[in-house]
Amino acid sequence: MIRERKAPGRARPGRERTGAKPRPRRAGRPAAAAGAVLSREGIIQAALDAFATSGYEAMSIRELTRCLGVSHNLVHHYFRSKAQLWRACIDWSFGTLARQLAAADDLAPGPDTDVLARLRERFRLFITLTARYPANGLVITREGALGGPRFDYIFDNYVVPALGPARELLAAGQAAGIIRPDLDLRTIFFLLTDGGSGPYTSRAFAQRLDPGDPQRPEAIAAHAELVADVLIRGIMATK
Repeated sequence: MIRERKAPGRARPGRERTGAKPRPRRAGRPAAAAGAVLSREGIIQAALDAFATSGYEAMSIRELTRCLGVSHNLVHHYFRSKAQLWRACIDWSFGTLARQLAAADDLAPGPDTDVLARLRERFRLFITLTARYPANGLVITREGALGGPRFDYIFDNYVVPALGPARELLAAGQAAGIIRPDLDLRTIFFLLTDGGSGPYTSRAFAQRLDPGDPQRPEAIAAHAELVADVLIRGIMATK
């Protein structure tokens, strides 16, 4: 008895017949690489730049993962929300800067301490560190203009502790008569942060004024020394 052959039919869904050509992928956004892996710190660094350039509200985690070429789920594996990611960025960037500044504050001002020398070194170090973390200046400028819980978090956790040693040094210098009595902390703070750090937070602007790259190591060192000298001479009491 001869068995009747079945007519060829369609392959089952999800299976392709041998020799069949793969279907071309539809045009659109490329899929995230299946094996793409990025560390927690790598995500934080990229997200910090995104928050700095776009602002908190406009920053998109989906767009961040697209630019990084990683799965959207990878970010959520480390950070459950955009707010949690933002706080991790602040703790990493502002925290690193605060720890390095604290290394210059080991000695308390006393009768044998050169207050002006310590202030100058603090100014110089702040400019040098800001050049390494320019996103900090962009973030705090934006949040400082808006106010609110995010600014409160930065101010209470990182600005206030950092200002403590500087406040003490200024008070000691004024008490000794070597720093002008009309100098207030707010004035020196904004001269240092908005003025001295300007070439790094407004890099395109800086390069219109001088085509040299302000973030070259030698340029950073020279700028930090100059800013520190100008500020110290400006705050010294006149006799």
